[in-house]
Amino acid sequence: MLDMDWRWLRSFVAVADAGTMYLAQKQSGISQPTLSRHIKQLEDALGVSLFERSGRNLVLSQQGSALFERALDVRRSVKAFERQAVGLSEEEGGSVRVTMSHNFGWYFAPDWLVSLKETHPEITIDLVLEDVPVNLMLREAEIAVRLYRPQQLDLIARQCGYSARGFYASQAYLDVHGRPLHLDELKEHQLIGFDRFMAWIEHAAEMGYHFQRDDFVFRCDSYLHHARVAEAGLGVAVLPDWIGQRSELMRLFPEVKMPGLPVWLAAPPDLHRNPRVSRVWDHLVDALGKVFKTG
Repeated sequence: MLDMDWRWLRSFVAVADAGTMYLAQKQSGISQPTLSRHIKQLEDALGVSLFERSGRNLVLSQQGSALFERALDVRRSVKAFERQAVGLSEEEGGSVRVTMSHNFGWYFAPDWLVSLKETHPEITIDLVLEDVPVNLMLREAEIAVRLYRPQQLDLIARQCGYSARGFYASQAYLDVHGRPLHLDELKEHQLIGFDRFMAWIEHAAEMGYHFQRDDFVFRCDSYLHHARVAEAGLGVAVLPDWIGQRSELMRLFPEVKMPGLPVWLAAPPDLHRNPRVSRVWDHLVDALGKVFKTG
């Protein structure tokens, strides 16, 4: 029987996923020398070559491809074991890893963290700010705040309200360009919009107003940057009200009701049985409910 170390398989999967040692190190946090050593040890133990070099890239060999899915199965089993072990923990104190977007991290997290510390001083938070969702089932986080309904059936999910949105511009911009009184006038103004996220255009079309990507003078997939460039006077931005109301921007067309974005919490089911994760979950439900409308 082979005497194998799980860490060798972890490094093998990391390099196979990333395609280069550099990216594998960046994504996994494991140093390149350690990754190389683990793969060499795994190859020696198996008696096969797992990768072929193509320039700077590492491509799975025929043998490596045949073993890759099995390695993924092992990783999933190990992560499931870790989640169950954490879920069985009765410790009330300790850390909980929470993930949310940079927008939530900037505008929502500070007040929430202060309130949580006052209520549960025994709990610490590892905050993961990612605009690309992390995989909760692989225990990359224990609780996620998301602006869409989680699709994985195994997750516990709860909607905590809707993120209402509106049009915002700085007073400096309005002093120069005038204040639009109707949505039809937006075509005559400088608009701030998204690069790849098309919901702005789609929701406007549902309301009978047709815009194209080229109608925006600035495009970025981040409400945080929309707010900052609007404050600088670049143009009119659509922002969640909970962001716009925390700025010095002026809200335009208060009578216009744009479709809200749902705010969801998600967590793996076994981790939700952990007392401290449950406490953070309940506190987040309460905190989000105070910020976002329920309908």
